[in-house]
Amino acid sequence: IAKPFREEIQRKVKELKELGIEAPLLVGLLANDDPAALKYAEWTGRACQADGLRYELRKIDDPINVEQALRDANNDVRVHGVIVYYPIFGAVPSYSGSSRDDYLRDTVSHEVDVEGLCHHYRSNLYQNIRYVDAPRCEKKCVLPCTALSVVKILESIEQAYDNSKPIGKRMEGKVVTVVNRSEIVGRPLAAMLANDGANVFSVDIESIYCFEGSSGRLRKCSEEDENLEACVRKSDIVVTGVPVKGYRIPIEWIQPGTVVVNVASFKNVDETELLKIPGVVYVPMVGKVTVAMLERNLMRLFENFHHPEIRKKKLGYETTKLIENGDTGKPWYGSPIQLYTAVAVTSLIALTMMKR
Repeated sequence: IAKPFREEIQRKVKELKELGIEAPLLVGLLANDDPAALKYAEWTGRACQADGLRYELRKIDDPINVEQALRDANNDVRVHGVIVYYPIFGAVPSYSGSSRDDYLRDTVSHEVDVEGLCHHYRSNLYQNIRYVDAPRCEKKCVLPCTALSVVKILESIEQAYDNSKPIGKRMEGKVVTVVNRSEIVGRPLAAMLANDGANVFSVDIESIYCFEGSSGRLRKCSEEDENLEACVRKSDIVVTGVPVKGYRIPIEWIQPGTVVVNVASFKNVDETELLKIPGVVYVPMVGKVTVAMLERNLMRLFENFHHPEIRKKKLGYETTKLIENGDTGKPWYGSPIQLYTAVAVTSLIALTMMKR
């Protein structure tokens, strides 16, 4: 699944080289010893090197210095993308508390946010706004990498997505349970799947909410009628993302033909027993596709904000798009004299109106 996306990145990097433009630079900020974060940083560096992208890992000894390192990266014109490897303050007790990680996510500039987790992109996602420059609609938003990787995986599974339907309706009639409501994975994933038409149960320790894709309504579920077991039993797709080694979804809840995707660093299901259920499709990990989405987001940011002439050329902006809008791209005036006359007349009219 990741292969065609990475091949596209390689092709674009080659085109940039032919134009004499350096490949995009991604900066990673690492300030913890979390095994999953370390693995993610390792995969990212390896993939970028293989695909011709530039990658720089900046290790920070004291978490309190992450904000300054992040602001430095935001303001560095050489940097086209930034990824912060979480958790930082959420990993150990600290004065700042775990909410500090949320603050850091919102500190990443939307022009370099390869993870699509800053407030700007999250807000657009939850409102189903797919472009950053509406109403022109030329610059597509960046979406959270892990959540996007799950969507791309599901799009490749025939029983999950109906690609013959228009965008926004390709999961109509599907029921999905997402066992995770983190800001990094579960919450944006639930919104993305609902935006594609699915009814999505968003589950965390304290509550269950339902995103109704058909109506766009969000409601809290009653514990009696829609507990986790009930949600899983009626789901066509189950996504698990519980970062606890001992957590398991009971296999008897999974119905034949269900698609099960594990996004946690630990396996949340008994894989051997799960695969005995008829018609089940199981995806044990999403890491490689997540890295491919990270690269895709980096290239999108590069084209949207750092080298917009590439995006405009790809869209045929200089010719086709302007002509379709009735604009040849030339100034409205035919000569400097016409421009001078127009400015002078406008000034006289303004002065006359002021006297009145």
